[in-house]
Amino acid sequence: MNIKIHRAKWVLVSQEKVMENGCVTVANGRITAIGRGGGTHLEGEVLDHGAGVIMPATINAHTHLELSLLKGRIPGKEDFLSWVKAIIHLKDCLTNKDIHQGLLSGANELYKYGAVLAGDHRSVSMQFPDTYWPVIIRFREYLRLEPAEILCDLNKDKYLSLAAHAPHTTAPELIKRMKDETKRHGRIFSVHLAESPEEAEFITTAKGKWAGLLNERGVKFSSWGLPAKSPVSYLDDMGVLDDKTLAVHLVQAGPGDLDLIAERGACVCLCPRSNNRLIEELPDIPAMLKRGIRPALGTDSLASVETLSLFDEMAFISESFPSLNSGDIISMATVNGAKALGMGEELGTLEPGKRAALLYLPVYTSSASMLIRSLAAGSFKGLPEVIR
Repeated sequence: MNIKIHRAKWVLVSQEKVMENGCVTVANGRITAIGRGGGTHLEGEVLDHGAGVIMPATINAHTHLELSLLKGRIPGKEDFLSWVKAIIHLKDCLTNKDIHQGLLSGANELYKYGAVLAGDHRSVSMQFPDTYWPVIIRFREYLRLEPAEILCDLNKDKYLSLAAHAPHTTAPELIKRMKDETKRHGRIFSVHLAESPEEAEFITTAKGKWAGLLNERGVKFSSWGLPAKSPVSYLDDMGVLDDKTLAVHLVQAGPGDLDLIAERGACVCLCPRSNNRLIEELPDIPAMLKRGIRPALGTDSLASVETLSLFDEMAFISESFPSLNSGDIISMATVNGAKALGMGEELGTLEPGKRAALLYLPVYTSSASMLIRSLAAGSFKGLPEVIR
């Protein structure tokens, strides 16, 4: 049996538990023990990583790796609808080779910044990349304004699922069919929800800029059941919201929407840097936590953010919401993401029996509380190291 004992000044087991002079014992890719001291009394190779911290690897619950090559190609501030149009135009210009290259470079960047699991949303069926780390859960995303056939066999791959782009960009009949299919296979269903003012205006009035665009394209939406109270209630009326639905963004979600999300037990993923860049608004994270909602974090794509680093995402949240508990922010990037992607039993914390997905970071502090604050605020130099 291949046994390794990883030591560091600090071991962050979870938000609630930090150990000084700790060690993590790993055998055949699984954590077998967490303890204090050097672990020298145990059999196995002892690896002392230094005066920093060993912590759970991060989980990027929402990204679009196929857009990686669009980084920096949409300069300046755009209104959301203009940005969407620009993305569609640029994406149409990408070849299969470009998309493949973007998938691979995006996966490498995820790993570079310490992510071992990601929920990648794709409009293509390419299976690349296929790596041990990061594990890529591929959501085949449909942006279709009319009912369409679901060309995706979930029986063939346990890391494959379905996503609706959004309630205003995907026909309701198709949304319900995708949800039924993922439910039948016990998979997570993902959807962008309450992301932009244009979406909220269309869903609540059946008018506005988006309605105008649909009319220009000859799309008939009179049977969509609009107007509705809100995008969240619209999906709930379809029977889509439950504990295997991952609602992404929720920037436009009001108190009643958050109450409904909490009541249905739906999972939530936030991408605040992307929201800030695209619409200069942020989700109400304190209101979510108050209701017992435990959001995961994603980065969205490199078309709207500079990096795929969840440490950058955490630092942005720490700066934007200074009253938030730093431990809650770390949980968003670790255990909450694992649970949101259906892998909470495998990843997200350092516990015996879980996969050995460990990071070492050069964070040098004199107390556990300072360590938590430094991690959440990104107050360290250098990159995280995925321990293999």
